[in-house]
Amino acid sequence: MPIIKVAGEVHLLGWEGKRVSFWENVHANGKDYSRLWTAWFSDAQTVQEQDFVEISGELSTKIGEYTNKQGEKKTVVEHHLQNAVIAQHRSKAEADAFAEEMPF
Repeated sequence: MPIIKVAGEVHLLGWEGKRVSFWENVHANGKDYSRLWTAWFSDAQTVQEQDFVEISGELSTKIGEYTNKQGEKKTVVEHHLQNAVIAQHRSKAEADAFAEEMPF
């Protein structure tokens, strides 16, 4: 399994803190996209929704489905990190302060 590192904002916690879903912002082909990741941990994590995290783990993907707001079923690729480890964590307040310090 390839090991990768992905960063983004925590969206949802589950399985007593052992599952962390987060949004990665991606810029490709002149457009901005968001990609949802789910990281799986062996122990509960102390992150909160809207915190910034950088997580490394074993990449796994699978085909999934969801129903959008218009009631249409959509096929998507689900992105997962197995045996995940948090490489960096900033609370929402710390992430906001960090963004304000950026010179651009």
